[in-house]
Amino acid sequence: MNEWEKCQKRFPHRTTLTSEERDHLSIIFSDHFAATDQGQHFLFGNSANDIFWSSGPSHPWRDLEDNELVSEERLTASFLNKEYINNLHPLKGTGQYQGKEVKYNLQKNLWVYLNNRTVHFHGTSALETPNSSEDDDTARV
Repeated sequence: MNEWEKCQKRFPHRTTLTSEERDHLSIIFSDHFAATDQGQHFLFGNSANDIFWSSGPSHPWRDLEDNELVSEERLTASFLNKEYINNLHPLKGTGQYQGKEVKYNLQKNLWVYLNNRTVHFHGTSALETPNSSEDDDTARV
């Protein structure tokens, strides 16, 4: 039994998440649940080998192993090119790039605009022209 399964077994009294609780979940969580224990309500999230818990939307996430606060950096560690994103929301994986709304796609491991087109950062666009004719295959026609 892995640690996530042990956590689920330890808190058998599950409850349905409210919309506010669902908004408090991080996109990095591959699984989650809400539970009550001794009259208190908790949220749990699983990401890779890490298990996080929170007392609810107005409370921060903590690491279940050592009870340390989970930093924004830790929540966004897998987001590539996050340094180019303004107003980064660490739980939702959303923000702005050059004034346009973007979201992080965990399956593809890249940023996309809300119309699901890929965000190209600084010179990675397919529309960019080559620097010289040596790099341009069309110049050899």
